[in-house]
Amino acid sequence: MTDIKEVRKLKLSMDSPVFNIADQIADILVAGFLWLVFSVPVFTIGPASAALYYTVVKVVRRKRETVTKSFLYAFRLNLKQGIGLTILYLVYGAVLAIFISYMRYGALEINPYIAVLTGIIAAAPFLFTLPYIFPVLSRFQFKVSGLLQYALHMSIGHFITTGILLVMLLIVVFFIYLFPFFLGILPGIYAYGASFLIERVFKNYLKAEREKYGEEDELPWYLE
Repeated sequence: MTDIKEVRKLKLSMDSPVFNIADQIADILVAGFLWLVFSVPVFTIGPASAALYYTVVKVVRRKRETVTKSFLYAFRLNLKQGIGLTILYLVYGAVLAIFISYMRYGALEINPYIAVLTGIIAAAPFLFTLPYIFPVLSRFQFKVSGLLQYALHMSIGHFITTGILLVMLLIVVFFIYLFPFFLGILPGIYAYGASFLIERVFKNYLKAEREKYGEEDELPWYLE
């Protein structure tokens, strides 16, 4: 009888809000650590970021599977396109950095107002799509061009959300710059926080898919 009571107490404690929160924090930290490890080659940052978002939503928020299993699955699934997108964004970012550097030191002999305007126009697609592109990769199956179009459409159609996501991303980058040891912690926290905004955006693009299911409890995790 005592053993049964102890088992019940243990079950109740494991179902408690405190335990659930601790479990979520642990999963977020593990997912963030996996992101760091799989991002070491640099050109794999894209698939690692897609896997991080996939894992945070599926495991931490929807309570499906385990962190490691979900992360590895999503990483392998998005590896090819993720590497391509990473290289694209790295090259795009490098070109923007060179352009800004030339502007800053006056190497470009053009009207400064035109130079600034050109820089803003050139940087906008890069900045606006950055918070969306790898979550989109983790959720939708398109060619690279289709993924970019979806990310751009979302960023413009949900401008306020895009602004909030960019501010969140900037804060994370700033803290990692000041305290590099946060590199394995903050990405997971950012992905978790950003998912509450991004999932709301995704629902607008998944309405037709949701209508295929009759009851709420029949929905797959990515449509909940």
